[in-house]
Order: sequence, then C-alpha cells, then structure tokens
Amino acid sequence: MADPTRSSLRKQSKLPLSLKVKYTLRARLERGEWPVGTRIPTLEELMQEYGVSRATVRAALDELENEGLIERTRGKGTFVIGDVAQDHWLMLPTNWDALIEHLTRLDSVMVELGNGVGALPIEITGQSLPDEYWWTSRINYADGVAYSLNTVYVLDQLAQTLQPELSHEPVLLVLNRLGREQIHTIRQTLTVRVADADLARHLNMDIGMPVVRVIRLILNRFEQLVYAAQVFYPAKYLSIQTELSPGS
Repeated sequence: MADPTRSSLRKQSKLPLSLKVKYTLRARLERGEWPVGTRIPTLEELMQEYGVSRATVRAALDELENEGLIERTRGKGTFVIGDVAQDHWLMLPTNWDALIEHLTRLDSVMVELGNGVGALPIEITGQSLPDEYWWTSRINYADGVAYSLNTVYVLDQLAQTLQPELSHEPVLLVLNRLGREQIHTIRQTLTVRVADADLARHLNMDIGMPVVRVIRLILNRFEQLVYAAQVFYPAKYLSIQTELSPGS
C-alpha cells in the first residue's frame, strides 16, 4: 500500500514540493512529535520517508530554520529549538466584557497606516449605507510581532465627539469608555481566508498562508451602525475558546 503522506505530497498542486514538506514537518512539530531539544530525523531519513530529493528537504528545513523552529549543527544533526505550540498565544474573546478586558491588558504597539472620512465599504456589511464614517487603519504589534491588521470605522458625527482619544488609543476602548450609550447590539463574524500580497507584507507572513478575518459591527438602539471593524489575524497566532451549555 502506498504511503498516504507520500501520496499527498505528490498530488498536483501549485504549492512547491518543498513547502508541502515544510508544512508536513511543521504539523509534526505542532503535534509534539519532536519536543524542544530533540533531534529530528536526518536529511537522508526524511528523503527516504517522503520520497523527495535532497534539495527539497534542504529547502523545507531552511524555511523552518528561518522561522526559528530548528537549528542545524554540523556533525551533530538538526535540533528543535522553537515551541510551535506557543504560537497560538492570542485568545480571541467571544463576548464583549472579555474583549474589552483583552484589549485593556494586551501590551501592544499601534502603527497607523492611514485615516480619513468616507463611505463605509460595501464589503463590510454587504450593503451601501448613506452615512459618513471616520476610519483608521492600523497594524498592532506585541513583542515586535505584527499580530493584526485592522481597519476601524466610526460614525463620523460620533467620532468627532470622541477625538482626540480615537486617534491615539484602541478605538473600542474609547467607545466603551466615552460612548457607551451608543452600544446596543454587537455582532462578530469570523471567516478564514488566505493572505494576499498586502496582508503578507503588513503581517510579515507568506502569501497564501491562512488568516482569520473578523468583522465586528455595533449598532445603537435606533439600529444605526455606529462602529465597524475588519480585522485580520495570522491564523497561526490565534485560538478561540467557547463555553457550550448542555441542553435542558
């Protein structure tokens, strides 16, 4: 019987074979098959296991080494030095209070890419709205790592009452503190996409890697949209935990 991993690697795909091998090895690291400090199989053993060339395995290991996950030592072998399990350090809150607490406690640095006033893009809600919205686009960093790219929109007449705080703080924290009476209905939708060239550049990741797209909408008691955000997170950093209640 053909080895299933070999068969998967050989399936026709636009993805280079070396990247397929890289992701296969990375998955084994994520499963804890090779804990930090252990030596992974030799180049020849991986060539034999996956049925690929020396150059392909070398290229895959180069990628993992560039990510800081392995270290190759001449005469001793290749050792695991990075804990992939620690990648999923960013817990995405699933309720309002937890989200506000998360933003308050997260030690992050914001870098603004731009701001202005204009119509809300149709892609955010799927419909055209008549109001004008103040917007800002920012990259958020934690410990030097770009973990999210977000574009936030606030109803302009509301935004004018929340300045200058809006321009210097996380927008949701300002809205929660100074515009709480405008918060009536909150919706959050998550989808998984792949990084295009712009996302890859801003979030320091490869094109085609998975990202989580979060759309957040806040409506006031008159059902008017006062806040919208489109946030992209590299999927490898994100984790989500939801409590489920058993039925009665």
